[in-house]
Amino acid sequence: MHPLPTSALKSTLGSGSTGWAPNAARMIVADRVTGPYQDLGNPVRGVNPHNNLGPEQTFGGQSTFVYPVAGRRDAWIAMFDIKLPQNPITSGFIWLPIEFEGDRPITRWRNQWDLSVFSWK
Repeated sequence: MHPLPTSALKSTLGSGSTGWAPNAARMIVADRVTGPYQDLGNPVRGVNPHNNLGPEQTFGGQSTFVYPVAGRRDAWIAMFDIKLPQNPITSGFIWLPIEFEGDRPITRWRNQWDLSVFSWK
């Protein structure tokens, strides 16, 4: 699980543990790092057109890291790794912006994006 400190809330993006196989992501939040945490469910939206996998398998990846966007408040980039042990050379990464629907962080599939998806704050 990877911490995502948005405003006063403490959020974490993670997924279950199934070895190399992708599974559904989940987002949890709390007022304090020590909890209690509220489960916000799966923050993933859309389908990866390269493998036709959607929220139930996190686009074919698993959350790996969350990067803050320099110079922008509450702006984050989620990194998901795609592990293919049968042919490791074809493994890779998915990089997507974390957006907000109200106060809920979500990660929507985008075929293309750049830093303009984040507003200046």
